[in-house]
Amino acid sequence: MPKSVIILLLANTLLGCVLCGQNPNKQSSVILSNGTISLEISKMGGAFVSLQNGEKVNPLSWKLTKEQMPVNNRSGAVFQGHFLCTGRWGAPTEGEMAAGVPHNGQAARDKWKILKKTSTTVEMYIKAPLDGIEITRKVELEQNGCGFRVTETFYNYTSIGRLFNVVQHATVGSPFLDDSLKVFSNATKGFMQHLSYPNPYQHSYNWPMAYNSKGVDSIDLRRSDTPDSYVSTHIFSDSVGWVMAVSPTHRLSLVYAWKTTAYPWINIWHQRVEGTLWAKGLEFGTTGIGRSYQDLLAHDTSFEGRNSFVFLDAKQRLTKSYQCWLVKETDKAEIIKNLKIK
Repeated sequence: MPKSVIILLLANTLLGCVLCGQNPNKQSSVILSNGTISLEISKMGGAFVSLQNGEKVNPLSWKLTKEQMPVNNRSGAVFQGHFLCTGRWGAPTEGEMAAGVPHNGQAARDKWKILKKTSTTVEMYIKAPLDGIEITRKVELEQNGCGFRVTETFYNYTSIGRLFNVVQHATVGSPFLDDSLKVFSNATKGFMQHLSYPNPYQHSYNWPMAYNSKGVDSIDLRRSDTPDSYVSTHIFSDSVGWVMAVSPTHRLSLVYAWKTTAYPWINIWHQRVEGTLWAKGLEFGTTGIGRSYQDLLAHDTSFEGRNSFVFLDAKQRLTKSYQCWLVKETDKAEIIKNLKIK
């Protein structure tokens, strides 16, 4: 093709983007805004990658590189921001991995389809045949507020029932994340993830104090200046669970709330790399022990009446919701008082 024709085609493409008000670099994302907050959702993997309220500080800035991804996740989307783990939380079995199943499920790797969009709402869909599920998601920003609501339906379209899990892998990064960050929750009993199998009761404790990486002494889970890296897993005694990451540095707080019948567990992931605080995960979901279903069934891994899996029957639909806010407030009591949880 002559160079003059190629140049003309490129010019027309760029002009079309300008005329329709689109940034060509943003076509891989969906952006919602209500004048108070803006939310960016990546089509690849469906992750929430940016949430801002005018302060230009994005709590959901955490992101892996291709090289940092598990070997069986090198194609498709990287893990970033708040992404969805479905089918499983963590690694597949050897057989599943050989069959092409990625860590944390296919929905976090592949491209989502946009079904309907307005300035403040979007409906999205993905089919994940490697997990045998379809997912429909609706995101709705508050009319003039600082929050949004997400409703997701998981459909097992196969003729076989299966063990199943959903984890909302919300992960904050710098500059919102620093050693001064505080984490508050109404979580109760829990255990360190690496000490949980096969008996989660063996080293259990109560929020907010936990055993350190050696299984002795204790750390304050509300603080982020802890030198350990860990995953601390907890249940709830209330009908509504909530967690908030409070940044004194930026005077901002990221808050999540949900019904504990939908998500009975939370996993707080605190990760340092070469001494520097790198990630803080606020991972609420249906599982407490990040093991394969083979391992979870080999022993009684239930904890205070909660299993680390659910059963999704053939042709069954499972609908779950949660809410999120980014507020210019650091007083925990004030934040809780003003939350409008549906």
